[in-house]
Amino acid sequence: RGASFLPVTDPKGGVVTRLIRSGVSLFNAHTNADVACEGVATALADLIGLRDTVPLEPCGVDAEGHEIGLGRVGTVEPTTLGAFADHVASVLPAGPTGLLVGGDEAMAVSRVAVLGGAGDSALDAARAADVDVYLTADLRHHPASEHLEGGAPALLCGSHWATESPWLPVLARRIREAATYADVEVRVEISTIVTEPWTSYRVTQGELA
Repeated sequence: RGASFLPVTDPKGGVVTRLIRSGVSLFNAHTNADVACEGVATALADLIGLRDTVPLEPCGVDAEGHEIGLGRVGTVEPTTLGAFADHVASVLPAGPTGLLVGGDEAMAVSRVAVLGGAGDSALDAARAADVDVYLTADLRHHPASEHLEGGAPALLCGSHWATESPWLPVLARRIREAATYADVEVRVEISTIVTEPWTSYRVTQGELA
């Protein structure tokens, strides 16, 4: 959510104040990175091997004529939900919460939708796209449960950071290329900080009395 007031005493305001006092500029890419042709969604789709991708929720074209929009839809070699989940778990960046699976793991999978970061707002779009499985993050209990009760697609729920961070190397490459083209000297470093609020998890083993 947008911030209209940043007191120096709260975490966000403290960061902004420190940056200003240090003469440091800050640019945050959010929705513009989500919808970009080579943005967050494309990086996630490429990471898991989607082919022939198109936006899940198109919103127009960019200056170069590429279709842009939230999420991506594409195809994979026919497999099962269980095998596909194993593949996704093997390539997503490691984090403290892993990958949750909702659906019959024996079901066939060949058409997939992805949306990095919080994606329960696009559950209806994923169903309308007639995909077999939808990979996103931050799925809440009730929207996910009600979606699965209504049928396909199956759900894969990773963590917010893990589904968005694959874009960072792509962004770094593009910044370096742009700097070279503009004859500007720049050093680009990719942060390896895992920005999840959770630091670890435990397997719960209690039983109902």
